[in-house]
Amino acid sequence: MFLDRPSIVPGQRYSDVLRERVADCDVLLVVVHRGWVDARDDETGVRRLEVAGDWVRREIDQALHSGKTVVQVLLDDAEPPRPAQLPERIRELAIRNAQALRQEAYGSDLAELIAVLETDVSRTWEPVPPPPAPYRPGRWLGVVTAVLSCAGLVTVPALPQDDGWARADGLPLTLYAALFSCLLLCAPLIAVAVGRHLLRRPVDAWERDLHAVKHRTYVRQTWPMAAGLVLIAVFGALSMWGDEGTQASLILLLVLGLAVARSGALHIRLERRDADLWTRWPQGLPDPVTRPVLRRAVARLELRLAGFRPPLSREQREKAKWELAGLREALGRLSGEARRSRVTWLRQDHPWMFGGCVLWLSLTAATALEAGIAFGAAGRGTPRVYAALVVVALIGTALALATMELGHRHQRRMRTDLVTEAGARVADLAERVTALSAPARTKLSSPAPRPEEYAEPD
Repeated sequence: MFLDRPSIVPGQRYSDVLRERVADCDVLLVVVHRGWVDARDDETGVRRLEVAGDWVRREIDQALHSGKTVVQVLLDDAEPPRPAQLPERIRELAIRNAQALRQEAYGSDLAELIAVLETDVSRTWEPVPPPPAPYRPGRWLGVVTAVLSCAGLVTVPALPQDDGWARADGLPLTLYAALFSCLLLCAPLIAVAVGRHLLRRPVDAWERDLHAVKHRTYVRQTWPMAAGLVLIAVFGALSMWGDEGTQASLILLLVLGLAVARSGALHIRLERRDADLWTRWPQGLPDPVTRPVLRRAVARLELRLAGFRPPLSREQREKAKWELAGLREALGRLSGEARRSRVTWLRQDHPWMFGGCVLWLSLTAATALEAGIAFGAAGRGTPRVYAALVVVALIGTALALATMELGHRHQRRMRTDLVTEAGARVADLAERVTALSAPARTKLSSPAPRPEEYAEPD
């Protein structure tokens, strides 16, 4: 919107600015009041429209001859000018359809004018780009993991080992280390199995509810559980240390203090992110998109549409359709991610965990190999012993592979379920946008508030 006096900076040549603005505009509104045709110059008494240098006439002339859309806006009881009343250069204005803007029907007339302008004015909004993709380690992580694994397989068996265990008729420490490593590998397997089978339904329902709310609401609902787990951990640690754990307790409290400070900073950042996503829309979804982010985006669009009044304006329709297209694209990416191979899934989603697991398995195999060397040096290396050590290494590998398989199936099921769930909601939102957009905007009893102008509800 351009108005001459408020929009021209002091010191600018208004003649140049007016010509530039008319050339840049999509629609020129000619506001016609009663007596507009017969308005005369105060000094000469000549009708203003007859003065070739009159700026109103020059702006209309430039707009008409440059192919612009020119709309007459008739104030109250003003009549549209007849061709005979206009100079030849702007006579075409008389055959352009007019739009009334009456004081007693200001709301509905303004809505009709907006509907006229929506089809001719260029888009004035731009989507906010998505946040940058998270850092993913490249090939260097695989190279470092391979080097460290090979170094462990070579270095650990070469380390000197005390043979006191043989004189005491015991077992080498490296064998205990290998067995303990296999025992630890059971923990993630049990956690994934319990989460995938026993707690699948309640956890899924809990996640669906929490993912759709604001971060503030999420914190309010989950902090008691987190605080309880922290207190249990602190109590257990202090009980284990007893009277000698004063120094360790101070270290633990320091770690907890740093964790609370970091959580507070993260909470503030996410609160601002929520407010930004509500007021500046539409915003692109990150790639890759997580389940909480996707569910939150769907819930946010549902809240917006619930606050819109039919019929939607052009901007509202375009923004809603842009967000729907982004949601469909994200669902397509999720569907493709669910079909990834196991190694690709680990490498893309959990590169550090993948590298750590490979290194862990190599160290487990190295300790088992060191135990076999120790048995051979002590003269106890029998085929049965070596077979048992091989079995230990195979058990560790099988536990890791079983954890990977359960985790891969779990993430594939979660992504597939999310695509089905969110796909149905997105289809429902598309139907709602279509319903809110029809019939075309003609009259409106009062201007509808824009949802981004008030706080996002919980």
